Amino acid sequence: MSFTTTPRSACRSCNRERSGCERKFSLLVWSVRKSGLSLLTGCVGAAKPVAFIEDAAVRPAQLPEYVRGLKSIMKPLGLEASYYGHAASGLLHVRPVLDLHSEADLKKFRQVADQTSALVRQFKGSLSAEHGVGIARTEYMREQLGDKLLGVMREIKRMFDPKNIFNPAKIFADGRHNIDNHLRENFTRPLELPFQPKLAFVFKDRSFIGNLEQCNGCGGCLKQTGIMCPTFMATHDEVMSTRGRANIIRAAIELRVNGHDPLKSDELDAAVSNCLSCKGCTPECPSNVNLALLKAEMLYARWRRDGLPLRERIFSNVDLLGKIGCAMPRLANPLLDSEPVRAVMEKTMGISARRSLPHYARERFDKWFARHAVAGGGDPGFPRMSVTRTAAGVTDPGYRRGRVILWDDTFTRYHEPHIGTAAVKVLEALGFEVALVKNRRCCGRPAFSQGNLDTATKLAKHNIHQLSTMNHQPSTAPILFLEPSCWSMFVEDYRELNIDGAEKIAARSFLFEKFVDDLLAQEPDALQFGHSEASVAIHPHCHAKSILNPGFMKRLVERLPGRKATVLDTACCGMAGAFGALAEKFDLSIQVAQRLLDNIDDQPAGTEIIASGTSCRHQITDLTSARPRHMAELIAEALPVAAAVSAANT
Repeated sequence: MSFTTTPRSACRSCNRERSGCERKFSLLVWSVRKSGLSLLTGCVGAAKPVAFIEDAAVRPAQLPEYVRGLKSIMKPLGLEASYYGHAASGLLHVRPVLDLHSEADLKKFRQVADQTSALVRQFKGSLSAEHGVGIARTEYMREQLGDKLLGVMREIKRMFDPKNIFNPAKIFADGRHNIDNHLRENFTRPLELPFQPKLAFVFKDRSFIGNLEQCNGCGGCLKQTGIMCPTFMATHDEVMSTRGRANIIRAAIELRVNGHDPLKSDELDAAVSNCLSCKGCTPECPSNVNLALLKAEMLYARWRRDGLPLRERIFSNVDLLGKIGCAMPRLANPLLDSEPVRAVMEKTMGISARRSLPHYARERFDKWFARHAVAGGGDPGFPRMSVTRTAAGVTDPGYRRGRVILWDDTFTRYHEPHIGTAAVKVLEALGFEVALVKNRRCCGRPAFSQGNLDTATKLAKHNIHQLSTMNHQPSTAPILFLEPSCWSMFVEDYRELNIDGAEKIAARSFLFEKFVDDLLAQEPDALQFGHSEASVAIHPHCHAKSILNPGFMKRLVERLPGRKATVLDTACCGMAGAFGALAEKFDLSIQVAQRLLDNIDDQPAGTEIIASGTSCRHQITDLTSARPRHMAELIAEALPVAAAVSAANT
């Protein structure tokens, strides 16, 4: 019998790995504990776990009997409750689930409060063991402490505060406050919207008010890490946070802002107009407050009432600008760089003269692709293949994997066609037949971000129809997106617009780099790459991070021999489409970008910067000496010409 021993160095390595995993697991457990309250209050519907008996404590040995007593209070009333907290100390944060908009539940609220106070007294516990008495529990202090002890406390208060200036009506009841009065106004008078919402809020709440009221004030957005909320990280101003914005929108609807206009006020403008619609709140807010949707609704309601301004109308139609610009790029591009022209644009339209504007391509991507489809390969070094043209694709026996549809977004088509050609090169090397969507229109992201939801809806309906039936035949081919904000429009916001067929199209929609990485994970030898020693830093688009874990981007880059990748710890770049081009938002845009700029500055010299969002590349190009590229360009560059030709001819 033989025995195999494990080298001691391997054991140490295994122990280090296990220790690292245990630390990561511990951090995950603590993060759940930290987010637990907000996760509880984030449940769907008007009924929420309500804090009003959550601070009571008994002796730890009595805790099981105390919990049974609480359940005996809840059960006859038909209530459920959440129980969490500090069991070892005998203190549980108990929150009955109640709809405080309901008169019946408001009565249950009072019953539970009175009976719990009596139960705590029965156990000789404390009704306010951790968080303090405040106003809510003041009415119970006499029965909890008795007149004698309360009198002593009152004398001490009188010695230090003879005029009762500090915290009047707290601890010592004066008849003004009970636990069930002075509740937030919309509990006694439900919020009434001055407009008819258009969006579906399909992810969770199915209503504007439902999502707005998900904000429970936990303050999870008041932080300096992660992706929520980039404007707060830059300014440290509460109104620039998810919580601050939700509170201002609620105050506006309740007519508690200056001017008493629910759709237009200085406070509302400060909150809503500075939201980048980055979607960082959707994954990181424990209650999933979606400020991008709330903002779009508020803007839409205002434009529907007051009319869509010219600037917002123009920004909603950047695809049309692309058609015009590419029709005469030799005239348009010098005009975009002309100081007098830019000064006029700033004065008349509010487009900052300090911000560069993207140039128009001399050859549109879709025009290049049409030539490529006919020729059977437009890149230098690719031999012509025997092909027949079908719509905007190439049919050849070499395309063994079938068809994929490449969504040529506005900026790929009119401004950066080289990104589209790089993507075609990669996909054809993988053995796919690439097709474009005939007569496609802008995805609608610019219009959606401006609150121009009617235009976004028209564009969405058209695109869904085109993608559902290509060449008048039902289509099931995967749809690949180079621009993350277009991808998020298809997989999330078309459904918010209640577009028929959006669910089916969303299921077929993939981010280009995720599609390629998934395929290479299944077939590592599907592509052969050239070796090159290089450091690559990746800035993921905020919309991509709101839906996916960006870790796969590092994995994809490191499939290229010799490349070492880092995913930068960044939030929104601050450009956010048209936001960073506005004169009144330019300085804030730069402030938000600082975290990204610092990350780029920290990279070793010669590091390749990858940013798949066109706004991100724009911001980085304007503010640094780096020349960021799309992931498709990096992968295409790594393909040896011979390997790409061989793959296309297999």
